[in-house]
Amino acid sequence: MSGVLAYVQRDLRSLFCVPTGAIVASLFASLCGVAFVSGVFTLGGIATMQPVFEFAAWLLLILCPAITMRLVAEERRLGTWELSLAFPVSSLHLALGKFVAGWIFLLVVLLTSLPLVVVLEIYAQPDYGAVCSGYFGLLLLGGAVIASGIVVSALTTSQTVAYLVTTFIWLTVSLATKVLPAMVPTSIADFIFAIDPDLRTGAFSIGLIDTSGIVYFLSIIVVMIIAAIFAIDLTRRPPKQLSKVFVAVISLIATLIAINDLALNERFRIRLDATGSRAYTLSSQTTQFIDSLDAPWSIVVLLDEARSDRSVVRQIDEVLRLYNDTSENISVERIDPTDPDGIRAFDGLLRDIMAIHVDELHEAEEAIERGASIFRELMLFASSESAWAEIASQLQVDAKEQETLRTLATSLELLGRNGTLILEEVEKAMVVDLANPLPRIALARDILAAANGRWAAELSEVSWWLQEGRSEVLERAAMEESAAFETMATKLALSDDDLRRLGRLEFGELAHQLTEGQGAVLMSPDRATMISASLLFPEGRNTHGVAQDQRFRGEQIISSAMRSLASPVVPTVVFVHTEQNSLLSRQKDAIDLSAVRGLLETSRIRVLEWNPVDSARPSVQEGPVVYVVIPPSSRAGLEISQRERSLLEATGGLLAGGEAVMLNIQPSLLPRYGQKDPWTKLVAGIGVHADTSRVLLQQVAIGPQQVHVQRGQLIDRTVGEHSIARAVDGRRIYVPLPIGIHGGETLFSITPMEDRWLDEDWAQPEVDATDKERLEQQLPIAAAVVYHDDARAIVVGSGGWLLSWAADRATRLADGQVTMANPGNSEFLLASVEWLAGFDDWIAASPIGQQTSRIEGLTQNMYMIWSFVLVIGLPATLLGVSSTSAMRRRTT
Repeated sequence: MSGVLAYVQRDLRSLFCVPTGAIVASLFASLCGVAFVSGVFTLGGIATMQPVFEFAAWLLLILCPAITMRLVAEERRLGTWELSLAFPVSSLHLALGKFVAGWIFLLVVLLTSLPLVVVLEIYAQPDYGAVCSGYFGLLLLGGAVIASGIVVSALTTSQTVAYLVTTFIWLTVSLATKVLPAMVPTSIADFIFAIDPDLRTGAFSIGLIDTSGIVYFLSIIVVMIIAAIFAIDLTRRPPKQLSKVFVAVISLIATLIAINDLALNERFRIRLDATGSRAYTLSSQTTQFIDSLDAPWSIVVLLDEARSDRSVVRQIDEVLRLYNDTSENISVERIDPTDPDGIRAFDGLLRDIMAIHVDELHEAEEAIERGASIFRELMLFASSESAWAEIASQLQVDAKEQETLRTLATSLELLGRNGTLILEEVEKAMVVDLANPLPRIALARDILAAANGRWAAELSEVSWWLQEGRSEVLERAAMEESAAFETMATKLALSDDDLRRLGRLEFGELAHQLTEGQGAVLMSPDRATMISASLLFPEGRNTHGVAQDQRFRGEQIISSAMRSLASPVVPTVVFVHTEQNSLLSRQKDAIDLSAVRGLLETSRIRVLEWNPVDSARPSVQEGPVVYVVIPPSSRAGLEISQRERSLLEATGGLLAGGEAVMLNIQPSLLPRYGQKDPWTKLVAGIGVHADTSRVLLQQVAIGPQQVHVQRGQLIDRTVGEHSIARAVDGRRIYVPLPIGIHGGETLFSITPMEDRWLDEDWAQPEVDATDKERLEQQLPIAAAVVYHDDARAIVVGSGGWLLSWAADRATRLADGQVTMANPGNSEFLLASVEWLAGFDDWIAASPIGQQTSRIEGLTQNMYMIWSFVLVIGLPATLLGVSSTSAMRRRTT
């Protein structure tokens, strides 16, 4: 062991004395500083070092070979290698000495990034468990690279070759493991994923210590040290039998694979959560709800692993495990529908869903069959009556009757001939295949109901026409046929009513949702629902400099859906607006509510819409009702249109009646021209002041001497202890044209910033930020209000935040994945609806938002100072100290 220590001391002196060591340390510190100030260090940002660790992992693949390139190759070039070999020290001690020296130097290099943690501590409370886990992962990764670099360095006399070969090997492995899985069979893909170093370090960077990752890196280190011993022995005494060396290398590789395969076995695998405040823990609301379950429940996540980041898959498994461990009444499972091994489990899931909804399915199939039978009877009737109408049109009737009869004959003939197209669509909807794993009974019902209902109305109109004032030559025949038309119309109307009485078909909705392929299926003993993948899985990293947590954060959605399944009471959301077209279906430019409608229906919340101009207020027989008021998408001039006045009157009636209302207020030009905005007066009646005259704008640099004025804000942080605020904290919310809302209990606000201001000229195409009064204090944007003693309302200072173009914005990730850019929009609506409906216990506080510390008190000036210190000042200091030490050594 003394020989090992001697080599360690000598190589450490060598690494610390040469310029290469100082350059590596300074470069690492500077680049980590860049990653920190651009990806973490921002006001309101999550206090996590994860982005730095992920960047550092790639950085080590480039820098570690620079540490090892001279450990052997340089000695061989200088001729000192033979002297080292002459010492009475074994090749094992020599290899270990050089590896330990390189590993210790790597530790020193990693410690140069500790000032980043110190700065984070000044402005936040970082989780030191996660920080230590991240450094541990980097140390393991760097050790593996150093060990392999020693092998390459021992085989060449060129430092350049040693550096390039080691770097090439690791970069190739890292990049290949991200490309190859999509090109090989899935049975081989798992093996390729298992050797991805980024996948292993990704778990450490979020504070999850997995023994399989430790075994992976340590096994590489051990095998590489053994290989280094062989390489050193080659320089001492060339082997007489190269076949033995070849067999030994193959054995080492086989052992490496076997050890790692064993480490991935769940029986031997241990996962330790190193985090403290950011641990994978379920919220108290979720835990209490799960403890109250007295019947078996299932959570099944459908996830295509080939299209998903492996670290995300691991995080999903960890959260699902917590659900499973919290109660014996909950079973969890993750299924890959594209994996042949998952087909049996997927088929079992389909059988379970059908068993739960067997009564609904049987009733719907019978109604659909009856409806199809009536439609076939209609086709026969149409073929027969088309001939009668054609013959009748040839009688001595007036021109108008002749034209009507011929039109009727043509329509009935087309129906008799082409009506099978309707039946074929119904049959397609009921067909089960890979794309449609369950019969889409809701679609089949809707097709038949629409067809039968339409022809019931048309045949009834024909019957009425035949009875009313026909010419003498046609009158008798018309009266006889009128009864036949009326009889057929009655049958069709009854069939239409029979189909519509099926109501909301949960099985049909599930069948449609399963066509998406990914998501979470929740099953209680008598109900089931599915949550879309876009609502569950983490968002991609953004380009606005705000750190994004990559954990699986589906607890709020899953828990809310479970509570809705367990509740016998189903709330109803009524969207109130005066647009010309329905907002519940997709519209041009995504100015609709189709995205949030899907979220609400997934949570088993009924969705209706009410246009006060065109219809009466909908009657809801049971369950609480929440009214969400959508302001007009546009205003013509300064006059309040009649349609908007109708919306104002309807909203005023809801508030006067103490209804649960979410009011979304948009900015107005009326105050600028001396007129009062009626919406401001409306919300003042419930104790809220809305400043609709000014919009919060922000100036951002987009290039040299170029700036852009933003009319929307991204909010990552909510305010206060309100259940809604805690539920969406940490989830990005996009608010277009934000205005100030004062009163009630603030839910979220916008922080002051030098480049933010409130502007009355917000509607101008070009806005000049010169001489504008900067925002100097928090600006509340949304508030919860209790009025009329116990009535609830929420006022949001933005009109379009829940429209699909804002709430359903998508970010494209690698491998073609698309995920939500602003998941907080949808989750804010869901939590608000639950609170307004009085279901406070349905709202699950976001564990990430509730438990993660954020950066506070950071000013623009201090940001610039710290950026300079961390990116330039600290690395320059390291280089200066190293240069000074080198000069002193030369003088002495």
